[in-house]
Amino acid sequence: MNYYTTRAFVLKKEIAEEKDNVYHFFTQDFGKINLKAKSSRDILAKLKGHLEVPTLVQINFSLTYQPRLISALEEEPYLNIKNNDAALSAALRIGQLVDELTLLNQKDLEIFTLLSETLYFLDRNLSKSPQLIDFSWFYFEAQFLKLLGYEPFLTACVKCAKKDVHYFSFTERGVVCNLHYHQEDLPITANQRKTLQLLFNISLRQVDTIKIITQILKEKRFLEEFLSRFTLRVKSDIM
Repeated sequence: MNYYTTRAFVLKKEIAEEKDNVYHFFTQDFGKINLKAKSSRDILAKLKGHLEVPTLVQINFSLTYQPRLISALEEEPYLNIKNNDAALSAALRIGQLVDELTLLNQKDLEIFTLLSETLYFLDRNLSKSPQLIDFSWFYFEAQFLKLLGYEPFLTACVKCAKKDVHYFSFTERGVVCNLHYHQEDLPITANQRKTLQLLFNISLRQVDTIKIITQILKEKRFLEEFLSRFTLRVKSDIM
């Protein structure tokens, strides 16, 4: 039997038969893996307190016909996130998004790093402003889609390269001009395009003031609709 050790983010927990759970992890060395934890719902189970979303853990596991979790050592519990309902909801959405759009056993250090940086940023800065919750979710979703190869084209019409654009086509994954616009396309202003370009290209190291976050969240309603529809399109492509 082969045993492995790696660092991992807990993405999701599923109830299995009897007292077992199946945990979905995104790991540093193996990408996404799903592991059964025997008797993990028992009140005395040693693993119980270390496997709540979001948590960074060091796991030891075996790979057989039924991959099994052997032990988990908590590295970062993200207590500030867990003690804030809105922040916890954002973290759960992050975990669900990664779980839905990644394949098993595909190592990706960039996604692992994005998870690490985003959760650390939210947990350490949460007390500064409640705006950080929405920003962290928008930032993660945009950067994650970019890592998957789905950055939207925002500089000119994707059909004819015309600069005068007023709509975003989710089918074409880019802005379009009046000539190539369809009824289902989303109206987009010049400022909204700039906001998206900033969100898809900024790094958390550049977010050193609430001013930048406030600037981005002025377009909160637009970002909610855009990212929701864009992510849905990506899911349909992947699945």
